[in-house]
Amino acid sequence: MDFSGSDKKKYVFYFRVSTKRQGESGLGLDAQRTYLNHFYSGKNVLAEFTDAVSGKSIDNRPQLLKALELCKKEKSILVVAKIDRLSRNTEQALSIYRDLEGRLESCDIPNLDKFTLTLFMAIADRERELISIRTKNALDEVIRRRNGKNWREASAAYKTGEASKSGILAIKAKALANANNKRAGALISEYRDKGFSWQIISDKLNDAGFKASKGGKFQAVQVQRIYYRIVEPV
Repeated sequence: MDFSGSDKKKYVFYFRVSTKRQGESGLGLDAQRTYLNHFYSGKNVLAEFTDAVSGKSIDNRPQLLKALELCKKEKSILVVAKIDRLSRNTEQALSIYRDLEGRLESCDIPNLDKFTLTLFMAIADRERELISIRTKNALDEVIRRRNGKNWREASAAYKTGEASKSGILAIKAKALANANNKRAGALISEYRDKGFSWQIISDKLNDAGFKASKGGKFQAVQVQRIYYRIVEPV
């Protein structure tokens, strides 16, 4: 990226938060704005667009589509604070990169090009897949315990994935209802934006007197779960 401030390029800022609640509260949005204002101070910014939706698809993000349309019309550069604010899908991110003829920048990927974009997105894709696997394994374990560790024929809802979806929604609802998790989520988001590891964040929460859902100390894996259930739902 050229941060000299002397170029005459035109820029369009794009922000995304995962829920309407986060958009209204500024949770995550303020951090994104801080990054862009820092790195692009004095730049020629044409407009800003913000969506409050999941990052799984670009079809349900009207503000992103408007931002892309403006970038194509003005030959401007689309800028995001973090690449996962643009998309969590490698193919979608590369498609946007091609449509903009490479006019895409992200504060967390200096000198972004097709290679680095592909690499970062592939890592994000794998992390999302691992989270899905861990969630399914946790649900399988619950079913095994409820049946006295004896497997029974899976129901139609489980085979079609509806049972899994319901279980995930129930887990998320419980986490969101936990006031302690909400307060911890705000701190986790702040620390994660600063680049802290899950272990360091858990240590900071414990030092601050926060308690896990069962009253014990926070572990790194618990911090990660809260982040992906409350701060950045996958």
